[in-house]
Amino acid sequence: MSQLVDQCKSTEQQSAMLRILQTTDLHAHALAFDYNNNNFFARRGLSRSALQIENAKAIDQPCLLFDTGDFLQGSPIADRLAQEPETHHDTHPMITAMNLLGYDAATIGNHDLDFGIDHLAASLSQANFPFVSANLLLPPHVASQLKRYVILERAFVGYDTPLRIGVTGCLPSITLKDAAGLDPSIACEPIAPALSRAIADMKREGVDIVIVLAHCGREAIEAEITPLHGVDVVLGGHTHELLPAPKQGVVEVSQPQTPVMISGALGEYVGQIDLMFSQGDDAWRIESAEMQMKQNAPKAPESVEIVDALAQDHDETVLAVAKPLGQTTSQIDSFFALVANNSGLQLLAETFENAVKAKLEDTRWSHLPVLSVAAPVRTGGLNGATHFCHIPAGTIRLRDLDKIYSFPDTLCALLITGKALRVWLEMSASIFNQIPIGSQGQALLNPSFPGYLFDVIPQLTYEIDLSKPALFNERRERLKNSGRRISALTYQGKPVADDTLFVLAASSFRARGVLPEMDEADVPRLILDTGQSCRSILSSYIVNAATLDLKTKPSWRFKPTPNASAHFLTSQRAESKPDCGIEFVRETSQGFAEMRICLSGRPNQRGLASGGPQLADFA
Repeated sequence: MSQLVDQCKSTEQQSAMLRILQTTDLHAHALAFDYNNNNFFARRGLSRSALQIENAKAIDQPCLLFDTGDFLQGSPIADRLAQEPETHHDTHPMITAMNLLGYDAATIGNHDLDFGIDHLAASLSQANFPFVSANLLLPPHVASQLKRYVILERAFVGYDTPLRIGVTGCLPSITLKDAAGLDPSIACEPIAPALSRAIADMKREGVDIVIVLAHCGREAIEAEITPLHGVDVVLGGHTHELLPAPKQGVVEVSQPQTPVMISGALGEYVGQIDLMFSQGDDAWRIESAEMQMKQNAPKAPESVEIVDALAQDHDETVLAVAKPLGQTTSQIDSFFALVANNSGLQLLAETFENAVKAKLEDTRWSHLPVLSVAAPVRTGGLNGATHFCHIPAGTIRLRDLDKIYSFPDTLCALLITGKALRVWLEMSASIFNQIPIGSQGQALLNPSFPGYLFDVIPQLTYEIDLSKPALFNERRERLKNSGRRISALTYQGKPVADDTLFVLAASSFRARGVLPEMDEADVPRLILDTGQSCRSILSSYIVNAATLDLKTKPSWRFKPTPNASAHFLTSQRAESKPDCGIEFVRETSQGFAEMRICLSGRPNQRGLASGGPQLADFA
């Protein structure tokens, strides 16, 4: 029990406290079951968080439960309802679970729009709680299901005047770079002005405090939301951050500082804020706040009510994702996808290349060389030590597709110059920290740079010079005092000239604007959207191949940095590769394996070109 609750019980008159609970980025993890690996999560799942939520609500003070978006997409129990037309359910499993837990309000995340406006509308219509967003504009037939704000009233024991709580929400403009951008009936206004208007309207209606449910990370919140007049609490999301960190315990927030909380992802954490109020002249005022981040205990009991309610959805999903698609003669994994050429990424790239070539036959672009870009979607990071692709040799099943490609993006094609390709690869190479000559044991990867932005183009060969500073940050913005890391860029053995034209096969997420900052004249031009999902194209490729015999081809490599090495984190399933300059260091308390990679250049025993750790097939 928090210190504030103890204070409540020690005063003669009942003190006024409001408890706020938050989940975010659940990504359809309604249950504690990992459908992609056919086993249980140790800590994840809203059904595990249910116990924490129930205990936190068991106080004699008002308590509110909110979610800050990305709850409809991300797990087969939900995704198959949208991706398989023959699958029909009257209730969405995530909405069912959230109804059972008694959410008070939620906002929409960018991935909640991935399956189209009709799917969103059908899902929201089942909720027993409101959805709010100040800056997301939906078409008229859906708009009534999304309010700009709601006003909630909660009474305190011993006081005559209730607390009036204004709740609004927002999401980033990057939303329209995802699938939602294909629907012209969806609009996303800039965050700050939209929130300011909503806050002003709520104040006119007499709210005492304003809570913003922001599907935004800490950086965006600090830049665009907390500076706004009238914001009292911000609950964030989108970036899967933890704020405050669980190890900080109870964090006190004094006025006038605005409490900002972000509760991780995938139902592993519940954030809690306790607000203490004073009353004067019938007006409520926040005196202080305490925040804490609570992680589910390992193998914590699941909510029986949620498990029972979703039993049919669960059983049908387990059966569906077990469908065999083909065979693979070797393991496919992402353990070293950020440090080496990777067979899984090259499989994805080959799939994209073949599909776009077929679509461009007999078009004005058919004479151009086709390249393809692919990035790993499971590389640990904020999602934890189990968040890696791992498909053993043998049968490839439907559930394995998600390990290689997790999103419902469509396959597109861009017209791109050699100059723009260099910039693109510079952005990708910016995931690495600068490793000076002679540096030993430094972290290889920039933790703020998400792994899914590490693009590779396997049809090209090139070097990455880590001794030079990165050209971009994780927001794809050019940095000052940056260097050029990409060199020796060739296609089929010939240097790539700035004015050479290529067709680049890419996901809609990349092709529609998630690009590095570059001159307007160099921006790639969209020439094709196949309308087919990347996952379905990959599925068809595997089915037609019957048996995959993957061999990793040389493409990119690190340029030798004399007397240098670096460390990185990967899955504990990964093994050392001494012949490639990678060796195990230790297991971390977070469940990762720490590896050391030699960057000084060494002979390769597999016969690849020399000049750096020639990291061959780690599958």
